[in-house]
Amino acid sequence: MCRADRDVFPSLAQAQASVANEAYRELGLPPTFLFCPTEYCSSLCSPSPAKSRYLQTLGRELLPEIGVIWTGPKVVSQELSVALVEEVEHVLQHRLLIWDNLFANDYDCRRVFLGPYTGRAPGLVPRLCGLLLNPNCELQANFIPIHTLGSWFRSELCAHTNSTGTEASAEPGDGQGPQEGYSPQKALELALLDWVAEIKQQVLEAGGRTPLHPSPGCEEEAWLHPGTAGGQDTLLGPQPCDTAPSGADQHEPEPCAVTPANRKRKATSVPEEGNGSRASTGGPQSPAGDGDQLSSGSRASCEPLSAVPTTAGSDRSAGAPVADETLHSPGTPVCSSSGASTCQSTPLDSSDARERGSSPPGSPQSGASTADVLQIPSGSRADPSPGPISRLVDGASTSPVPTALLTNGTAVSPVSTVPLISEEAGSDSSAPLTVEEVRMLVELFYLPYHHGPQAQHLLEDLQWLRANIPSMGVPSRSPDSCVVAEWRSRARSFQQLCAQTCCLHSRFVCSAGQALLYDLHPYLWDIRNLLLAASAFVLWLDGRLLCDPDHKGTWGSCFGWCQSITAPLFPGEDAEPWVCRGGLFGELQALLPVGNSCDLFCHPPPLFPSRQLYLLRPLLPQDKGKLYQMCREALCAEPSTAEVLTAHPDLLGDRVLGSFLSLSPEYTFVLEDEGGPCGCAAGALCAERFLRERDSSWLPAMQRRYPRELGVLGQSALEEALLFFHTKPVAVPLPVLRRFPSLVQLDTAPRVQDVGASRSLAVSLLSALRANGSRGVFCQVNAADHQQLSFYNKLGFVALPLPWPSSPGTRLLGRLL
Repeated sequence: MCRADRDVFPSLAQAQASVANEAYRELGLPPTFLFCPTEYCSSLCSPSPAKSRYLQTLGRELLPEIGVIWTGPKVVSQELSVALVEEVEHVLQHRLLIWDNLFANDYDCRRVFLGPYTGRAPGLVPRLCGLLLNPNCELQANFIPIHTLGSWFRSELCAHTNSTGTEASAEPGDGQGPQEGYSPQKALELALLDWVAEIKQQVLEAGGRTPLHPSPGCEEEAWLHPGTAGGQDTLLGPQPCDTAPSGADQHEPEPCAVTPANRKRKATSVPEEGNGSRASTGGPQSPAGDGDQLSSGSRASCEPLSAVPTTAGSDRSAGAPVADETLHSPGTPVCSSSGASTCQSTPLDSSDARERGSSPPGSPQSGASTADVLQIPSGSRADPSPGPISRLVDGASTSPVPTALLTNGTAVSPVSTVPLISEEAGSDSSAPLTVEEVRMLVELFYLPYHHGPQAQHLLEDLQWLRANIPSMGVPSRSPDSCVVAEWRSRARSFQQLCAQTCCLHSRFVCSAGQALLYDLHPYLWDIRNLLLAASAFVLWLDGRLLCDPDHKGTWGSCFGWCQSITAPLFPGEDAEPWVCRGGLFGELQALLPVGNSCDLFCHPPPLFPSRQLYLLRPLLPQDKGKLYQMCREALCAEPSTAEVLTAHPDLLGDRVLGSFLSLSPEYTFVLEDEGGPCGCAAGALCAERFLRERDSSWLPAMQRRYPRELGVLGQSALEEALLFFHTKPVAVPLPVLRRFPSLVQLDTAPRVQDVGASRSLAVSLLSALRANGSRGVFCQVNAADHQQLSFYNKLGFVALPLPWPSSPGTRLLGRLL
């Protein structure tokens, strides 16, 4: 208050009550007039609601016909009890109208809440003059919240009329008679059935918009009034009212910027029948104060069509790729041409298994280098609800490398690597979404304080895998120990859940209506991208740990990272949900080695969603030929170069990827789609040693393979490749190698247009390097390649301001980890 106000009113509460009373009289004493106090929840009351002088003054001064808005114990209340309502009513001497922010998501652009209305105690309705539900900003996300709100309200009215001796009316067969009370899980099942029908109807209407259909119930359901256009507020009360402030206006406390290292909160599973412990979130911070201005439309992006700059290569008619004897299988310790030891593991070739059976539309094609489609055993821990599953491929393996999963749930090989394709979706990729698929979507984006079963299992598996990595560091001679078997079993569970989520994303793009796709795709796309990187990182951990004969050697720093924390650190139990950003996305991100680098994860979704299924995994020996083919396909070769390409089909592949595949294959990740490998992220943990070995041993071998006598090839890319082998390499400045000790390189095929998959490729490589102790990476980019420069810049790479006069056409970019 200004000085003039303080001269008239002894307190803020009296000033507010005076203004509210005068406005109420001026408007002619309307039947619904709502007042939102400054202390509108228990956490804002000083020292408590019962002892708050502010509330006591309002209770005395405010006219009794004016309704008072209350949000509960907190701004976003996990639970509402009759005892709390009675306590506040006693102080205010007014009946309350609950402004319920359970589903409000305007404080976090990475969270949306699709779960059921829960945590509200029976018997609230008789104590209230109404209830306002502040929903998700996205209209299509509010079907289940409003549907289950209706179920809760119907059960409240039925219970109330029954307790007063009046015959309670209940819809036959709705499963919620007056004796049963409200069950959030039963209400969710009813809402899922109606939402699936609604989604199908929206698809049939070809771009039209279908209003939410009311469910039958008690006659008193007329108390539930429709909200304002655009899905703003749904008012339960005598009459609708639009005068209450928005949920964004109520958020007095500014969201705190909290780093993952300073957070601690236990993630818990979904409560049974509305009760349970809470789970919170952590992740990238987003600016506060967006409020109602936040919408999914603001997440749209004008990303270039090609997600990652493509590599150089030759045309598709080039000769068959030639295997490179220097790409050693990962299980047997071997020596590179420079004498350095590179340890990896030999994978099982699953080509025979891939030839059994046909590939449904949308699944990896037969003969492609994608791994086999897997099935989650019914009733397994990884399948909390019977979701979309696919065939389980028969096979057996004793190889200690990530390849195929065995049948009947038996695991002697490590983790499986391929997305699941549902059998129903296999026959018709555009078939309507099933109840199980929609349930899976809801479980991924549940409630502010609770995760659904699918999300909870994802978090629990990744937390456990991270915490128990040190116990996996055993000599390779005992790969079947109990510790390793348990770790791999949990890793398989995590892989299968990741695969289900990737499949759900593809099905959602194919089968959701335009409105639903526009509203919810950004959230599902975020989760899919993160799980692609997380699953690849788990596969990499499995293969690398088993090939290292000394767990105290090169993996010492990785073990140190794993033991640093065993779970994301979150604020205390009383924190509001906006303190930790991101929900499931944020908690999964915090578990990755580069989880504190928010710029790697925060990027807008594509304007045109793609249904393409991707697989991200570590390098396998059989990948080399197809990666080289990817390099050739990226080049529009002239007819005059056909003879050279036929004679030397690996020329471009050796130039772009050869040194990494030969000298540092353990830090190479492959992105696969239905057509086979379509991207590659390669790196070297110690760039200084890598460049020294490349110059001393690998380049001389390439000079013998591609003699200078090949001459001018008539194509700039081929000519540049030949000159690279016969030109003395430019030394990287020593300050770069000291501050950014690791070297990275990312390449994708032109057909990869999903920037999310490309970024996941980068995250998996950077996670592997960071886990093994690297604190910075650099890359060498052609100064004229603006598309590649732009891509690296969006990953957080910056141009290094170091003079490099000996190589004016190349730019050094670096970023810290």
